Amino acid sequence: MFQLLEYGVRGLLSGAVYGLLALPMSLLFLTTGTIDFAVGAYALIAAAVAVTVGGVAGFAAGIGAALLAAALMALVFVLLKRRGNEDSITVALASFGLAVGIASLVLWRWSTQAFVLPSFATFWDVGGIRISPQGFINLGIALAMVGLLYVVLYRTDLGRMMRAAAVNPRGAELAGIPVTRVQCGAFLAGGAVAGLAGLLIVCSSGLDYTIPLPLTLAGFGAAIIFGIRSPLRGFAGGAAMGIVEAVSAGYASSVVASLVPSLFVLAVLSAQFFFQSRFSGDRP
Repeated sequence: MFQLLEYGVRGLLSGAVYGLLALPMSLLFLTTGTIDFAVGAYALIAAAVAVTVGGVAGFAAGIGAALLAAALMALVFVLLKRRGNEDSITVALASFGLAVGIASLVLWRWSTQAFVLPSFATFWDVGGIRISPQGFINLGIALAMVGLLYVVLYRTDLGRMMRAAAVNPRGAELAGIPVTRVQCGAFLAGGAVAGLAGLLIVCSSGLDYTIPLPLTLAGFGAAIIFGIRSPLRGFAGGAAMGIVEAVSAGYASSVVASLVPSLFVLAVLSAQFFFQSRFSGDRP
C-alpha cells in the first residue's frame, strides 16, 4: 500500500507538467476552435536554447525561442485565414508540420544531444518517500499557471473576448473585438506556457529531439480526458495521466506500461460517450 502511495505521489508531481502542457491546448481551443500540435516542439526548442545559453539568461532565451516558434505558427494561421481557409483540421495539420520542422532543426543543430540541467542533488524525505524538490517546484508553477489562466479566461474582459472569438468570430468582429489579434495572442501565450513546461522538464528528467510528439500527445490526452474547455479539467487530466503512468511503470513491464496511459484516456472517453448516449433520449 505504501508503495502504491509512493507511485501516486511521484505520478502527481510528474503529471503536473502534463497538465501544464494541456493549458495551451485548452487556451487555443477556447479562442480559435483548433489545436496546436506543436506544443511539444515549443518545449523542445526552449530547452535546447536554455541549455546552450546557460544561466538565467538561458531560461529567458528559451522562452523567447518558444515565443518565436509560436509566432511563426500564428503567422501561418493568419495566412490561412486570409486565404479563406479557416478549417480547424488544416490549422492543426500545419502545426504538426511545424513541430516536425522544429524537431528537424534541433537534430540538425544539436544532433542527438540530450538536454538536461541538473537542479537539485539532494532529495526530500516526505513520509518516507524520497522526492526531488524540483517536483514540488513543477507542481507549484503548474498550479499557479492554471489559476492565472482560469482567472483570465473566466473573470476578465480579455477572457470573454477570447471565448467570443471562437464561438462567433463574425459576431465578435461586429462587436468591435479584434478577433485576429486575440487569436494570435492565444498562440503566443500557448507558446510561452509550453516553453515553460520544457524548462521544467529539462530541470527534471531532460529531453531530446524525439520528445515533441510524446509531449504533445500527453498534453492533448490531458486536455481532452475530462473536457478541453476548462484549464482546471486539463490540469486534473494531466495529474491523472501522471499517476496512471507512474503506477503502471511500477507494477507492469515496460512494454505494457507504455500503453497504459493511452488506454486510460481511451477508457475514460469511451465511458463518457457511453453515459452521454445512454441518457441522451431521457427526459430531464
